[in-house]
Amino acid sequence: MSKAFSMKSHTLDNDLFINLSGVFDGSSAWQLANTILTRFHGLGKLFIDTRDLSTVVPFGADMIVNLVPKSLVREKNVLIRDRNGTHSGLNHFQTLSEKFIPGEPPRTCFSAVSIC
Repeated sequence: MSKAFSMKSHTLDNDLFINLSGVFDGSSAWQLANTILTRFHGLGKLFIDTRDLSTVVPFGADMIVNLVPKSLVREKNVLIRDRNGTHSGLNHFQTLSEKFIPGEPPRTCFSAVSIC
C-alpha cells in the first residue's frame, strides 16, 4: 500500500461511508475491498468519497471492480463522489484512473514494473 493512502469509514444504519485520500493502488484496493466485505451487508447504500485522491493507479481501479462481488454492491446502491459530481457503481474507479488530476504531472506510462 502506498504510504500516501489513507481511508476512513463509518456506518450509519445500513449505510457505509468511506473517505479515501492519497494514492489509490493495488494494495489500497485490497484494503478498500476488505472494508466493504467486512462492514457492508448490501442492505443500504455504499458511499465512497474520492475527492481527496491524488492518483488512481489503473491496476488498483481494475482490482477493486473485481474483488468485490457484484451481488453485494449493486450499481444503484454504490455512490462514488469525485471532483465532478456523484456517480453510480464501483466501475467508476476505472474512469477515475483515466483522468488527469489537477496539480499532478500527466502520466506517460501505466506499467507497475516501470518507473514513470
